[in-house]
Amino acid sequence: MARHTARARRFPARYRALAGFIVASAAFAAIFVALTLSAFHAPAPHDLPVGIVGSAAVTGHLEHAVNSAVPGAFRWHSYVSAASARAGIARRAVDGALIASGGNLRLLVAQAGGTAPAQALTRVFGIVAAHSGDHLVVADVVPPLARDTQALSSWFVVLSVLIPSLAAGSASAMAFRRARPLWAVAAPVAAAVVIGVVAAAIADGLAGLGHYAVIAGLVALFSLAVSAPTAVLGRIWPPLVALALLAFIVFGIPVSGGPANLASFTPGFLRALSPALPLGVAADAIRNVVYFGGHATVRYVWTLAAWAAAGVVGLILVTAFRRPATMRPVPVPPVVPGRPEYVPAPGTADVSAAPSSAARSISLVVGFDNSEPARRALGWGADLLRARPGTLHVVYADHPLIDSDLSGFAHAEMADTRDQKAAGVADAAARIAAAAGVPYTFERRQESPADAILSAASVRDAGEPGSTPVIVTGRSHHAAHQIIGSVPVRLLHQSPYPVLTIA
Repeated sequence: MARHTARARRFPARYRALAGFIVASAAFAAIFVALTLSAFHAPAPHDLPVGIVGSAAVTGHLEHAVNSAVPGAFRWHSYVSAASARAGIARRAVDGALIASGGNLRLLVAQAGGTAPAQALTRVFGIVAAHSGDHLVVADVVPPLARDTQALSSWFVVLSVLIPSLAAGSASAMAFRRARPLWAVAAPVAAAVVIGVVAAAIADGLAGLGHYAVIAGLVALFSLAVSAPTAVLGRIWPPLVALALLAFIVFGIPVSGGPANLASFTPGFLRALSPALPLGVAADAIRNVVYFGGHATVRYVWTLAAWAAAGVVGLILVTAFRRPATMRPVPVPPVVPGRPEYVPAPGTADVSAAPSSAARSISLVVGFDNSEPARRALGWGADLLRARPGTLHVVYADHPLIDSDLSGFAHAEMADTRDQKAAGVADAAARIAAAAGVPYTFERRQESPADAILSAASVRDAGEPGSTPVIVTGRSHHAAHQIIGSVPVRLLHQSPYPVLTIA
């Protein structure tokens, strides 16, 4: 009856989790589709910087005509010569320039700066030339590289790093949530460096982008700008990783302008975010390094550095002030009043009230996971305490690598499974102690096995004056050919107390 009642309580929670997952997925898709189509279904230039060369009368007439036809599309910059206009394009001050002096109209474009601006300028000024009866001559002053024929690689190399960086941030938040703070901070930093080195090498090998060291640094900085804030959100609460997905993917991709550099062609609310979100900023930085001599790149580097620094500082603060608890309560047999952790064996007296023995008391700390070697070790320890005074402390190390999926919905189910396993371990320890007729304590610690045993031994050493802690473990049960396993070996190297391994 109790089993049916518990199952009835769990099923509604599972249904709620499933419903929440479906709703969240649908909302994610709806927002992403709406933003992407808003950005790209009908792109039109907004405030696109364009240079113009010519006499005041001619340039004034052209500017008025273009502004009347496409209001707000261009922002004009006057240059005194074609050479100065070319220099403005090379410095990324303008996306193109119209030379309105001489016999024909000449348009200077930079395909390497993005196909969208170049095509928009060619189309608009082609119409202007046709209306005025002139012939428009188009010159590409910054063409794409031979192996980057559409100048798309700068954007795609950053996009390819985006998903691995999000995964690195969320995975490090879960895998290192119980590790030392240094590891929790160092993990995303190390992953970002490796991602930058690998991505830059592949980009150079396939697309011939060159500038290996600079691109590797930019990609690594971008990766950390994504992974570190994601790790912070995951450490606070795993479902908050959805905010990182929302910022860096759902908004980040439309805001970036895509591979054609349509950032100046998107609606106003997206253009306002363009200088702030990492994807477009990193793509522009790499594009400027590869094709424009690194001009107009410093502000992009500062933006990426701000994201990365905020993430690293956040990780330091979260790991410093949100240290996980080392113990979780588990169901154990009834306890003796006044000593919450003390469990006397059935039919035995409370040793706390027994007179002291002439023999020196010992404190056996037994690592126990209900494996066959652990059962032998605990049985040996219990039999020893039948013949001499001492206490038996059973330690179960519960140190899951990952305790939840990315969404966080599976946390309750996984925690319930671990609690059931811990209860089974506690019950097995109780049966072995009862068979020997000795009292014992049971403790569950969320640490690695060796750390859990050492911590328990140090607590007993400090709390039981006159008692000598002795650590007892079983041999390895993972590899039959090993005489002792990795846990006893580590204890032998690190323990200040005697260590006994039962084969």
